[in-house]
Amino acid sequence: MPIVSLPARAAIHQAVAALYTEGALHLNGDTVFLTFADIPAMDVLAFLGAWGLMARSHGSTIKLRGEAKTLSALQLLGFHQLLDISPSSTNANPQLAKAPAVGVLPLTPIATEEQQFQAVDAICAIALAAVDNAAAFIPALEWLANEILGNILTHAAAETPGVVCAQYRAKQQRFDIGICDMGRGLLGSLQPAFPEVRSYGQAIDRAIERGVTRDPAIGQGNGMAGSYEIVRLNGGTYQIWTGDVVFELNKGRRRPQFQSMPAVFGTGVMFSLDTSRPVDLASTWIASATGAECLFLNTQTEAASDSGLNVAAECLHTGGRAPAKRLRRKIQGLLPAMDGEPLILDFSGVKSAASSFLDELLGRLAAEDPRGQAIFDGPVRIQGMNHTVQAMANVVVAQRLGQTRP
Repeated sequence: MPIVSLPARAAIHQAVAALYTEGALHLNGDTVFLTFADIPAMDVLAFLGAWGLMARSHGSTIKLRGEAKTLSALQLLGFHQLLDISPSSTNANPQLAKAPAVGVLPLTPIATEEQQFQAVDAICAIALAAVDNAAAFIPALEWLANEILGNILTHAAAETPGVVCAQYRAKQQRFDIGICDMGRGLLGSLQPAFPEVRSYGQAIDRAIERGVTRDPAIGQGNGMAGSYEIVRLNGGTYQIWTGDVVFELNKGRRRPQFQSMPAVFGTGVMFSLDTSRPVDLASTWIASATGAECLFLNTQTEAASDSGLNVAAECLHTGGRAPAKRLRRKIQGLLPAMDGEPLILDFSGVKSAASSFLDELLGRLAAEDPRGQAIFDGPVRIQGMNHTVQAMANVVVAQRLGQTRP
C-alpha cells in the first residue's frame, strides 16, 4: 500500500519522482495514499488526474491525505469527481467544498470532440469574465487550447481519457492551463516517421518544429509548434513532459531547459500565459500569409444561395479535425451534382477556427481535388471569413499543397 508524499510547490519532475520512489508510478490493483503538502499547480494537477484515471482503470484505489483546507481546494479543482474519491474520506469541510471555484476549470476528462469543445469554451469564458483585454487575449488562447486538446484525440492513442484543467491568477496576471494524457507519448508517435529520433528529448525538439507530423494525412504539425510560438511571444512559461524528460521555456531563463525524471506514459503540456501581453495571431506564422499564399482564398461577396452551406450550422465546433472532416466529405459528395453552379461555403458565423480545422476542411479539399487550389476559383466559393480566419486558411492551404516552407 504505497504512501506518497508530494513535496510543497512540487515541479512536475518532483511529483513523478515521488510516485516512482514509493512504487506508485505504475499501479496495478493497489491502494495508494497521496499526501498533499499544498495545492498543486496546473501541471502537477493535470498529470495526477491523467495518472489517476489510468491507475483506476487498472483496478487501483486512490485516497487522499492533507490539511482540510488543501483537500477542500482539491475537491474544488475536480480531483475527487474525476477519480471517484468520496469527499467524506478526505475529512474536508463540506461547506468549503461547495464554494464556487472562481476563475477555475476543474479537472475535465477529454475523450470526445464534444468534451474538447466544452472545455475550450469554458476556458474562454473564464478569460472573458476575468481578463481586462479579453478580446485581444482570447484568440491565441483559444487556438492553442484547441490544438493541444485535439492532439489527445488525434495522436495520443490512450486507453483512458486525457485531462485538462485551468486557472486564472489575478494577482499575477497569469492564465495557467495543464493538459495531460497517458498515451504513447511523443517518441512513440513520431519515431515510426522519424527513425532517427531516438530519445524523448529529441522527440520534443522535433515536436515544436513547424510542419513535423507523424503522418501528413492526419495532421500538418502546426499545433505544438504554434502553441510554442504563442507562448514565446507572450513571454510566458511553456512545459512539455513525455517519457523521461521535462522541457521548459521560461522568460526568466536565457534558453529552454531539459530536466530528467523517471519515465512516464503519455504527454503533458502546461502553459502559463501573461494576460497583460496578448498575442495577435497575425504576428505569427499561424496567420501571416504573404505573397502567393494570399491568393488561394479570396472571400466572395455574393449572398448565400440554395446551394450554400453554413459552416457554423454544419459543425459542432471549429476547434478540431473531426467536424471539418465530416463537412469536407459532405462537400465532396455534393460537388458532382452541382452542374457548374458554385457551392457557397459561408463562414459568416465563424469567429475563430483552429488551424487543424481549416486544414482538414480546406487544405485537404484542395489537396484531394485534381483542380488543386483552383477548386476555390469556381466549384467552391468562400464567403464571410474574417481577416484572421482567412489568413490562417491561406497558410494551411499553402502548406498542404507544398507551396510554403515549414
